[in-house]
Amino acid sequence: MAASRNSRSSAQLVGSERPRLWTRPLRRLTKATSRGYEVAEFADRVLGEPLLPWQRWLAIHALELLPDGTYRFRTVVVPVARQNGKTSFVRTLSLWRMYLDGARLVLGAAQDVSFAREVWTSAVDSIRSSPDLAAELGTVRRTNGDEWFRLANGARWKITATNDKAGRGLSVDQLNLDEVRTQRKWDAWSSLSKTTQARANGQIWCTSNAGDDESVVLNGLRDAGLSGRDESIGLFEWSAPDNCDLEDPTAWQAANPGLGHTVSVAAIRSSLATDPPEVFRSEVLCQRVTSLDGAVDLTAWKDCKDPAQTLDSLRDRVVVVVDVAPDGAHTTLLAAATTDDGRVKVEPVAAWPSTDTARTELPEILGRVGPLATGWFPSGPGAALGPVLRELGAHEIKGAQVAEACMSFADLVAARKIVHPGDPLLDAHMAGASKLHSGDGWRFTRKGAGHCDAAYAAAGAVHLALTLPEEKPMPKPMVV
Repeated sequence: MAASRNSRSSAQLVGSERPRLWTRPLRRLTKATSRGYEVAEFADRVLGEPLLPWQRWLAIHALELLPDGTYRFRTVVVPVARQNGKTSFVRTLSLWRMYLDGARLVLGAAQDVSFAREVWTSAVDSIRSSPDLAAELGTVRRTNGDEWFRLANGARWKITATNDKAGRGLSVDQLNLDEVRTQRKWDAWSSLSKTTQARANGQIWCTSNAGDDESVVLNGLRDAGLSGRDESIGLFEWSAPDNCDLEDPTAWQAANPGLGHTVSVAAIRSSLATDPPEVFRSEVLCQRVTSLDGAVDLTAWKDCKDPAQTLDSLRDRVVVVVDVAPDGAHTTLLAAATTDDGRVKVEPVAAWPSTDTARTELPEILGRVGPLATGWFPSGPGAALGPVLRELGAHEIKGAQVAEACMSFADLVAARKIVHPGDPLLDAHMAGASKLHSGDGWRFTRKGAGHCDAAYAAAGAVHLALTLPEEKPMPKPMVV
C-alpha cells in the first residue's frame, strides 16, 4: 500500500513555477513595469496557446522595464532541463516582439542550425494557424543558408548557424541563441552578441540545459549573472541543487518547470533508469557536469572505493604504468594488482609536475617498488619518457591495445571489479576523462582543460595486470 501511495503522489508532481536561481527585480513588477503581461495575453488571446505557469513567470521577470521604458536586461540567460517548453516560449516571445513590440529583426542561431530552424518553422506554422496573424505574413524564404520570413510591417525572422561570421552586418532586436552549452569557444558569441548593440530594446536570449566544463560561453554568462555585477544580465535558472539525490522528486521539480505539463514523472523515471548519471544530471536535472561524455561511470567509481585495502599484501603481483599529460605539466605512475576475489586493485605510486622530474626520479622509485612489469603508452605524450622507459625494458601499450585498455577499464569499473583508495588526484582525473571515439571504439580524451594521465595510467596498469603472462614454475627434476 505504501508503494501505491508513493506512486500516486509522484504522479501528481508539478514543476516549480519559480527558478531556483534568479535575478531579483529592481522594483515591484506590474503591468506598468513589465511587458511580460502583454506576452502572456498575446499567447492566450492571439495564438490560443496560453503560457505555462513558468513561462508566464519568466516573461514577466525577463521583460522588466527601466524607468525610461527600455528593457532592463540586454542579456537573458535561461538554463532549464530539456523538453520543458523552451522552444515554444521563444517562439511566442519572438512573434509578440515582431507583431506588437516593434522589433525589426529576430535572429535565431544555434550550433546546429536545425535547432534554430525548429523554432522558426514552429513560428511560421503558428502564424498560418491564426487568421489574424496570417493576414500579416509576407514572404517566406526556405532556401538553405538563407531562411527567413517577413511580415507586412517589415519585421523579419532569420536563422543562422553559430560561427565567427554569423550575424555580421545585421542589426538585431532579438537574438535567440539555442543550446548555448554547445559553444566551446567565444568566437560565435563575439560576432553575434554585437548585433543588438545599436537597438534600444535589443535583447539576447540564451536558452539551454546545463553543459560541462567545456561549455565556456554558458558557464561564463551564468557566472556573470550569478555575480550580479551587471544589472543588464538576467539569470533565470531552473536546476536541481548541487549534489542532490538523483531520485529526489523535489530535485526533478526544481529543474523541470514543465513537470506535469510537458514532462511526465514516468519519462523522468525512464531517463533515470537508462541514462548514465552525468547525462541524467545534465539533461534532466540541469546541473553542470565535468564531462557530458564521461569515460567512467562516476557512481560506480565511487562504489569501488575501499581505502582499507592496499597493495601491501599483493607485492608479488604489482605492475606499474606511467603516463604524461599532453602539456607535459603532469606525470603519474600508478600500480595495479589482481586480488584473490577476481578484482583489480589500483593505487597511485607517484606524481610529478614535469617530465624532467619524473625522468630523474622514476628509476629509483621503480627500483624500490620492484614491479613485475612496467608499462607506458609510446604513441601518446608518454613518448617524452621513451628513452628511459625503453632502457628499463618497459612494455609498450599501443595500437588497438590503447582502446582495449580504456574500454575494458571502464567496463570493470561499471561492474565494480576495480578497487581504489579514493585518492583525490585519481578521482579528479577519472571525473575529467572523456571518450575520444574512433571507429567503433574509444579511448580517453587528451583534449580540453585539465589532465587525465592518471586515468590512462590506471587503465594501462589494469590492462597489464590482466594480460601479463604468468610465470610458470620450473618443472621438478624427474627422479629415476
